[in-house]
Amino acid sequence: MNNRIKKSLDIIVVGELNVDLILTGLTSLPEMGQCKLSKDMNFTLGSASAIFASNIARLGLNVGFLGKIGDDYFGDYILQSLNSRNVDTSHIIRDKSAKTGICVSLSFPENYAMASYPGVRETFRLSNVDFDYISTARHMHMSSYYLQTGMQEGCSELFRHAKELGLTTSFDPDSDPSGKWDNSIFKTLKYVDIFLPNETEALNISKCNDVESALDLLSKVVNTVVIKTGKSGVWTKNPNKTIHANVFKIEVVDTTGAGDSFNSGFIHQYLKDSEIEECALWGNACAAISTTKTGGTTAFPDISELQQFFTEREEEIERIIDLRK
Repeated sequence: MNNRIKKSLDIIVVGELNVDLILTGLTSLPEMGQCKLSKDMNFTLGSASAIFASNIARLGLNVGFLGKIGDDYFGDYILQSLNSRNVDTSHIIRDKSAKTGICVSLSFPENYAMASYPGVRETFRLSNVDFDYISTARHMHMSSYYLQTGMQEGCSELFRHAKELGLTTSFDPDSDPSGKWDNSIFKTLKYVDIFLPNETEALNISKCNDVESALDLLSKVVNTVVIKTGKSGVWTKNPNKTIHANVFKIEVVDTTGAGDSFNSGFIHQYLKDSEIEECALWGNACAAISTTKTGGTTAFPDISELQQFFTEREEEIERIIDLRK
């Protein structure tokens, strides 16, 4: 890791930006022509990339962001939210010609439904990326490949260049709203160090029928593969070992951003050269805590709160990691 010593940023995040409107306490999904009343709501920072950036900054890392927002109230709110977590927003582009996106989430304890207006994020592309800025970081993370249609064509070049600059890289694909799951993503994966899909994403991308087969196939392309399977935990594989990590028992309020919170804990420990079982443990703890309040960033812990969580759950930690080989 000698190439990381003089870097001013720990992580640069390249990704989409939007706000979230989260409705909770619904009895069921609304039907056409009907209105369902929620018991509560929260307006908060949204988008997988921004939630990740905000949360990993709360763990004490120096984080910068590259993305695009509109010149509007939602854009102002995003900048204020990221700045409050000390994320460097100096390279976020403000576009006066388009609106900042919003996602409306109907949240249930174990699942969710979403409707999203993409807005200006669809015009963010490789030509907007400042590689001099990226070179100041030691790690690059990107989320939401399928949602960033403007970036898809240049995504493999983005990751290739980041690797040439000496950065390690991580990548969370997010869902494909078109349902096509184009295999062009494999052009990017060969430049990725950590791939972080959930179960649905992993099966669709790999074209496999089960998680372990997807894990094996994807690990032939990416050094470290992490497949998140919700309340069934996570599967992680690198060239040295394969593990399954169980989730912590927690009273779930809202799962918005739980996967991104997991990514924050996992990569925080990865950058400290931890073994993958320690990375998975931190990821699961961060994901669990994040579900105790609405929104992807509201409940996310700082280091002292996370350490207290581990102290209180010493016996539970013993059953979390299942080392397979």
